[in-house]
Amino acid sequence: MPIYEFRCNRCGAVFEELVRNGVKPECPECRSGDVCRLLSAFAVHSSSAHLGGKGATKSCSTCAGSSCATCR
Repeated sequence: MPIYEFRCNRCGAVFEELVRNGVKPECPECRSGDVCRLLSAFAVHSSSAHLGGKGATKSCSTCAGSSCATCR
C-alpha cells in the first residue's frame, strides 16, 4: 500500500496516509472526508556514485577533479 499526501478541503490540514486502492481517507484534524491527494516529490536513495549516492566523488570536465567552484 502506498503512502500519499493529502490536503483537507475543509480545514486545510496536510497529512500523509497509507491507503488501499480506492479508499479515500478522513482528515485527522476535522474528520472530513473532503480531501484531495497532493502531488509530492519522492525520495531516491542510492549507493551508486553516478547518482550522487554514497561514495560519490564530485568532479567536472572543467577541472577534472574537485577543486573548482562548479564541483563544490
